[in-house]
Formats: sequence, structure tokens, C-alpha cells
Amino acid sequence: MRTSRRALLGVFLFGLVAAHMADTFSHAKGDGPKEAEPTVDGKDEVLAWKTKDGLEYHYRLPREGRDQKPWTMTVILHGSNLDKRWGFANHSWKTFRPYDLVVSPDGTTPNGNGGFNSLGESKDVKRVEALIEEIKKALPVERVLLYGHSQGSFFALHYAGAKPDDVQGVVAHASGLWTWTQSGPKSHHQAICFMHGTRDPVVPYGQSLGGYDALKKARYPTVRMRSLEGWNHWPAEHNGPVPHTSQQLAWCDAMTSTDAARLERSLDVLADVKDPGQHDFAGLWSAASRVAELEDAPEALRKKAADLKAKVEALATKHVEAMGEIPDDLAPDGKSWMGHLGLFLRHFEDVPACAELGERFNKVLESRDKKLGKAWSEWWKARKASDAADGFDAGLTILGEGFLTVAGTDPDITKAMDDWADDPKGNKLSRKSTKAWKDLSKALEKGLKDAWKDFEKVNRRFGD
Repeated sequence: MRTSRRALLGVFLFGLVAAHMADTFSHAKGDGPKEAEPTVDGKDEVLAWKTKDGLEYHYRLPREGRDQKPWTMTVILHGSNLDKRWGFANHSWKTFRPYDLVVSPDGTTPNGNGGFNSLGESKDVKRVEALIEEIKKALPVERVLLYGHSQGSFFALHYAGAKPDDVQGVVAHASGLWTWTQSGPKSHHQAICFMHGTRDPVVPYGQSLGGYDALKKARYPTVRMRSLEGWNHWPAEHNGPVPHTSQQLAWCDAMTSTDAARLERSLDVLADVKDPGQHDFAGLWSAASRVAELEDAPEALRKKAADLKAKVEALATKHVEAMGEIPDDLAPDGKSWMGHLGLFLRHFEDVPACAELGERFNKVLESRDKKLGKAWSEWWKARKASDAADGFDAGLTILGEGFLTVAGTDPDITKAMDDWADDPKGNKLSRKSTKAWKDLSKALEKGLKDAWKDFEKVNRRFGD
């Protein structure tokens, strides 16, 4: 469901904080980082300080290239009821953004129980603005990137809209847009990535889709949706082989910077394929496309970018070939394209072969969107009223027309349909609907069964 929520959403990932604390700080158990006012020659470790109005934060100076000024500052904004420790507990100070100054502040509003929140009010914006200004006075910071998780991601987008000149890029993980967040032309220089687990039980995946759609309609030129297939609400830097947060921040850098060294580092991060299935080839393609066309970039860097761009385009073509013949009406027929196509459209957006396929099916997909909007409304209405017959018919549309979408492959809906179909008489299901589900469920089972396996298999051919 593509809706916006004003509710303050988040999760207290205490277990993760405890698990990573040993790597996070080099101090004795029970001690926090040493307090030290930020200076260019500060120690290579996590340090602690606070702003003039008392906003506490942890920070780590650039571990590499510290003498290469000016710096970029990456600010980590935690979720609901957490504190400054969350940042480096979930993003190793030893490896995360090594060329950046990394800052992890408390949320801007105390919750009264030792934790903090970042609310979308002017007082919250002012506290982060003061944090950035004070650090810029103390250190040679020129560019600012924001990474927010859960509630922190809502606030990151809110701050970027309220103070557009302060921010060059945002990675909003498990996010969405507050309805009062500004999204005017003054923010159009920013690179913005919505990143979201498709099975997030805390902040629905559709929240980020809604935010993405809103910024596209507001004519943001550099905004993208990064889907983490099968992921829940967890932070995404160390919970698997791919450092997703680092990749998306590298994308923000590559889409906004003109510094040759920074651009090359960003491309290197995006081109480092640690897991073919989860790798962000669309992000690599868009970043490489920009760098390849930068007139002031060194020729060798432009050639490197052009080569990477061509490799992703070739990979996208391999995906199209692997899917084989796809029916013009996209009717579910039990063939492997059914699962492969949805993943391909999400993970190769804008890459030429994908764009061409999207254009081919544009009218069909637009028609389906309209049907799905009505079906979802009927589904929730029927579920609330415990009306199995109406819910069953709505489910047929959702699963039959929406299997290319994340919401249209929700296993909970499939289970509900199977449960109803087990007692068609008691649930007042028509014979026509019961037979339709029998046929559709077979097609879905066959067509979606090996979707990830097929998709990953082709991705492994990158660079062949």
C-alpha cells in the first residue's frame, strides 16, 4: 500500500548493539569512547563530544586520506528510542566510510527513559543544523551525506528538505516521507536512495515506495528505490555479505561529487560484487553512466566507468534472454519468467534492456495498477468484515495481477486463500472462483518457485 504515515516508527535493536560493541570500541567493558573535542589530528578511534546545546555524539575521523581536504561527513541517524551508540554498533568504525568523517548523534528529543527520537519539528531540525555547523567550524568538512534507519530515515529526508544546502545525499533505510516534509526544487541537487527490506514487519515496504513516488512526482532528478529482497527491518551493513549501506552512500557520492578520487572510490565500492544475487547493478550502472560523461573527469576514470556501464548493460540483456518468451498480456502461465521478471524490473531499473521491457509492458502494468488499487481496498474491507467470499475474489486479483510486485507475492495472502479454499461451501465461494484459484495457485507455484535462483544465476555472469 503506497501511503504516508506520520507515526514515528522504529525498532530497538539492543541485541545488535550488544553483539557489535566489542568491535565498536577499544575500551574496557562498561566504558564509553573517550571525550575529545574534534580536531584534524585526533586519534584513530571512536571519540565522543557534544554540541553547545548538549546534543551528544560519537564520531570517527577519516581513517584514510585524512590529509585530502576538504572532507565529506556521513551522519548516522538512529531509529526510535535508541541513542548515539547505535551508529558504530551497526557500522564498524574500522571499515565504514573510511575516507569520511562519520558522526553518530543522539536523537534530538529525549524519550524520558534514556533513549531518544528525532521528530519532524523545527526544534529537531535546529539541533542537527547546529551540530553540522559546529563540526564544520572545527573540521574541514565540505559535503554532508545522511544515513537514517527507521525513524531516523524519515527525519533524514525531513532535514534534507528543510535545509537543502546542508545535504548532498540521503540514504533512507526502512523509510517513507512524513506528509509535512518539504520536497521543493531547492533540494533537487541531492541524490536520494530509499532502501527497504521487502519483508519488513515494522515499517511496511510500501512506505518507501510511497516516498519514492512522491519525490519522483516532485521532479527530483536523482532518486531511486533499492529493494532488499526478503530482508526484514535490520540494518544492512554487516548482516550479510553485501555492505548495502556503504554501497548506497557510494552511489550518493558518485551522483553528486566531481572529485576524481572520490568518484573512483565510489565506483570501486559499487563494482565490488560480493554476492551476485544481492548486488546493486542498477546503482552501479547509473553511477558509471554519470562518471563516464563527466567532461572534467580524467580520461582513464571515464573509460573505467564506461566499461562498467557496458558490463551492466550486457548483463541486463542476458536477463532478458534468459526469461525467454513473455506473453504480451503477462498472464500467469507457470513459466519461469513470472518470478524472474518482477526481480528484474526492480533491480535493473533504467538500464536500457530493462527500460525497453518496461516500455513494452507499460500499458498492461498501468492497467494492472488500477485493478490492484481497487482489489487491495476490497481485500482489507473484506478482511475487516470477515467476508471470505469477497476477500477471496479480491485475493484472486491481487495474486493474479500483482505477482510482479512485492505485495502481490505476500505469503500471508496465499495462505489465506488456501485456507478459504479448503472449505469452499462454508466460506460461500463460487465454483468459478474456486477453480480460478486452483489454476492460479498452480501457475504461481511453478512460475515463482525458482525466481531467486534464476535471477542470481544470470547475475553470476556479470563481466562474462
